Amino acid sequence: MNPFDLPVHPAVVHFPIALLVVAWGAQLWAHSTGSRSWRERSRFLETAGVATFPIVVLAGFVDTRGVAFISDPQWGQPLIWHLLAATATVVVWTSHWVWRRAPRAETEPRVVAIDIGGMTLGVWLLVLTGAIAAEMVYAA
Repeated sequence: MNPFDLPVHPAVVHFPIALLVVAWGAQLWAHSTGSRSWRERSRFLETAGVATFPIVVLAGFVDTRGVAFISDPQWGQPLIWHLLAATATVVVWTSHWVWRRAPRAETEPRVVAIDIGGMTLGVWLLVLTGAIAAEMVYAA
């Protein structure tokens, strides 16, 4: 049996999803309570989630056997839409992670709105990407 015949991407994609959703929840809690320790937990979880993106992307390319689905996209099939949604997800979460590195007044309303807004957009993109993945797996 060839180990590359087994899908890798579905086995590894759940780790960054879980890390980022819990980071979002921790950040919501941090902003609602003013807890510095929950803010730090959220940063750690977000860093771990963003750091695992390359593994998930590589696993996706292993499972699709390369990039042919990009060079000749089938716009009527969900795979290309899954890739586009996943790319947007990676861009939003990575941008938010970089944005959080700069020192700023973390309790200023504008900063809180950008922080929570960016993370919430990232979570909804995770949901969209997962819904498209479900279409690929469960659609007839």
